[in-house]
Parts: sequence; C-alpha cells; structure tokens
Amino acid sequence: MKRYLFPIVSAVAAVGLALVAFGQAPDSTGARTGRAMYRERQQKAISAIEEQLAKMKSAMESAAGSRESRQNLSDEERTKLRAKLRQEREQSIALIEDELAKLKGRRSLMEKHEETMTELKTIHDLAVKEKAAETAAAIEKLVTAKNKVFEERLQKLGLPERPARTKRPGN
Repeated sequence: MKRYLFPIVSAVAAVGLALVAFGQAPDSTGARTGRAMYRERQQKAISAIEEQLAKMKSAMESAAGSRESRQNLSDEERTKLRAKLRQEREQSIALIEDELAKLKGRRSLMEKHEETMTELKTIHDLAVKEKAAETAAAIEKLVTAKNKVFEERLQKLGLPERPARTKRPGN
C-alpha cells in the first residue's frame, strides 16, 4: 500500500491542477481571438463608412439648400466653391474605398494584386522573348512601382499579415 501511495497522490494532484487550469476564465488582459479582432475591425470600418456617408449627405443637402446664395456669387467664387465641394467629396469617397478594402480583407487585395502581377509578368516574358529590352525594363519598373504602392496601401490600411498556421500534433 505504501508503495502505491506516492504515485496515486501525484496523479490526483496532477489531475486536480489540470482541472483548475482548464476551469479558469480566459485571460482578460485584452487577449482576443482572431475572429473577435476581425469582427471589431469590421465594425470600425462600417462605422467609418456610415460617418463618411452622413458627411456626404449633409454636404449635398447644404449645397442644394444654398442654391440661391450661390447665384449671388461671382463666377470665380462659384468655381472655387465647386472645387472645394468636389475635393471634399473625393476625400470622402477615398476614405470609403479604404474602409471597403478593410472589409474585403487582405486576401482579396492580395488576389487582385497577384492577378495584375501575373499579367505583367506574362507581358515581360514576351518582351524578353522578343528581345525588346526597353519594353522589358519599363515593365520591370512598373512592377516595382506597383509592388511598392501595394505594400504602402496595406500598411496604410493596417491590414495585419496573417501569421503562419502551426500544425497541431496528430494532424
């Protein structure tokens, strides 16, 4: 009996500690699952889109309401006002497009970029085959520029890189 006492007590203690560890609530210091973070990013993007749409709508309503006051402006002042309104609208649209890109996610943007790069590579290969050095160099320059713009856009949008998945034991 004494010979089995230590292993039994050890096994019971190990099982007890395991039950306590599994029974604890998840870490509440901000650790979230990938899905929760994705949903949060989606909600932020949707809120930003709604905000920009509200701004655009109010600008359109104020522009329609101030039609009489615009008639009293000189041609130069009207041109400046139109340019200002156009610039505000374009900024709002650009912000909405960025938020839509966030909603689409990194994968969608990557697929579109890779499709473009594949087409350019095909054209580059054809230029090299036909010994069109200047054309090939211009295409290489274009590819480099597009890659740079793409990377900058991903950073601007704050789309995180997806970490490599680790295989679970037994899979």
